[in-house]
Amino acid sequence: MYNKVGENNLRGSTSDLSNSSSSKGNRSEEEIRGTSIILDGVPKESDSKQKVNGQIIHSTSRDNFYKSNGKNCSDSFESAVSDSRSHSDSGSVRSSDSHRRPISGASKSIEQSDAESISLASHDSRGSGKDNRDVFLEPGENEDEVVVLRKSKAARKEEHIINMHNRKTRKRTRKFMVDGVMITTTTSKVIYGDEDNFTVGDPHADRKQELRELKYLQKQEQKQFQELGLKENLALEQQDKRFEQERQSLERTYENDLEMLSRQQRLQIERAEAQQDADLRAASKKIRAEQERDLKQFRDGLKQELRLLKAEVDRLPKEHRKNEFRIRKERLDTEHLEKEKAFLESLNESHEASLRRLSDTHREKIALMERQFLQQKQQLMRTREAALWEIEEKQIHEKHQMIKRHLKDIFILQRLQMVVRHEKEIEQVKRRSARREEELVKKQSIEKRSLPKRIKAEMKARELMFRESLRISISGATDSDVGKNMFKEFQENEKKRYQAEQQRFELKHQRQLEELRAINDATLKELEQLQNEKRKMLLEHETQKFKQRDELFAKELKEWKARLQPRKTKLEEEILRQMQEADKEIKEYLPPFVVLRSDSIESPFRPHSPSSTPSTPSFPDSIWSSWGHQRSWSTSTVESKTASIASTPISNPVTEDDSTA
Repeated sequence: MYNKVGENNLRGSTSDLSNSSSSKGNRSEEEIRGTSIILDGVPKESDSKQKVNGQIIHSTSRDNFYKSNGKNCSDSFESAVSDSRSHSDSGSVRSSDSHRRPISGASKSIEQSDAESISLASHDSRGSGKDNRDVFLEPGENEDEVVVLRKSKAARKEEHIINMHNRKTRKRTRKFMVDGVMITTTTSKVIYGDEDNFTVGDPHADRKQELRELKYLQKQEQKQFQELGLKENLALEQQDKRFEQERQSLERTYENDLEMLSRQQRLQIERAEAQQDADLRAASKKIRAEQERDLKQFRDGLKQELRLLKAEVDRLPKEHRKNEFRIRKERLDTEHLEKEKAFLESLNESHEASLRRLSDTHREKIALMERQFLQQKQQLMRTREAALWEIEEKQIHEKHQMIKRHLKDIFILQRLQMVVRHEKEIEQVKRRSARREEELVKKQSIEKRSLPKRIKAEMKARELMFRESLRISISGATDSDVGKNMFKEFQENEKKRYQAEQQRFELKHQRQLEELRAINDATLKELEQLQNEKRKMLLEHETQKFKQRDELFAKELKEWKARLQPRKTKLEEEILRQMQEADKEIKEYLPPFVVLRSDSIESPFRPHSPSSTPSTPSFPDSIWSSWGHQRSWSTSTVESKTASIASTPISNPVTEDDSTA
């Protein structure tokens, strides 16, 4: 029975074996194949010949088979040598564990159309043999040490469970005659995963991967925003500290200026008072000396009158001379005492008036000095307030610029994050499109491979039907040429129909691919349009935020200026009150005081009005009462000194003539 059909079957079997051996060289760790050759018509012996993967193995037991083969393939071998399988002349049979995974519709259609039972190895089956590499090695064999980055134990265990759950075994059984002997060949293959399915990957797993990428990107964005927020808070704290340092520096500067001015005032007043005491004493001494001379001349005149009286009395008769002299001398002494008393009183009054005039001059000088010091203090107050207002306005501007800079940094970061996110979305859409396109191409390749077999089977069936119709319709040897011509014409028509079917199939695949690409392009364009709208919305939001910030700054500056006017009025009222109090005390010595208006204050609203003094902060009104040397304007001290000097009695020198008189 070694005919042409047997030869074709033998050729197909050998090609299958060669294909399996060549694919084993490429995927030795992914496939476990077992092949058994059973010779029909030959009695089975105890030492039977068994063939695995194209090699004939003489084994008496299962252990000897393992030792000869060198690999642990018990499952494959049992499935290969089992006689309980139902075999077909040219077909494939699934093992009993194929019920673990349902067969998809595409697989069914492929199995129906594919008489050769073509299968594609999936990614999951490629690593299925790596876990059993050590099992396949003989005890004497050693591998080179390789550093391998392995997954965690839990991940490997989960992957192993999934692979075991998706495990399938595919068997191919062929029968052919060799030298009148029926030979049965069974080839088995263990598949982990969905190798017979045309899908490229799990959509759910792909979507989970995309969500993981987006979640990681979101975490990165949150981290960047947190870092930017910390940086901005640190910058604001540093700015507040700098503002506080400027105010404190302003305070210290003005306190030092005020203290120096008060010390200078105190020293000048003390020096003026000391000078006043010295001037009073010197003037009193000078006046007393002049009065002593006047008193001496006055007394000399009195003595001259007494001598004239004696001369007049001497011209009188001698008997009347003594009584007359006594009477007239008593009267003259009384007159002299009254004159001297009046003269001394006039001298004392003149002395006191001179000292009083000098004291008034000194008091006027001190009052003028204190008025000048008060004006300097008030000018210092105005300068301090002007510098404080200028610093406050500058701080408001700097704070506004800082907030605008922070807003700009935030929007720059948002734009960068949006660019990264949009790139990631475009990458995911392109990856999804490429995956769908690859899926479609793979599906089309499977359909393209199954098309010739389906058409050949259909052509074979149509040819048989045509032959049968010819046999029925044509009878006799004369019609054999007509039948041959009709059959030849039928074959040509079938070839044309086959070519047309192939062309229609290619056009269909091309149209499907073009439609899918058009859908992918439309999806990508829609995504880009949405991203452009998001960019536009972000730009509008940025413009709106900056506009709101400018409006808020203008409102804040306006409120600050509105609060500035009451402060200015309060300062002027305080200055006016101090001037009025000072004017009450010194109005008898100096002309009325002219109070400077607020126009003399350097206004911070003028764009180019630099402060004449360094900045100092404001300090409470209670400090103004303790400024400088507080002098009471009572004249008790000056009058007591004048009285003590004026009360010094003028000495009454007693001459010899007076004593005799």
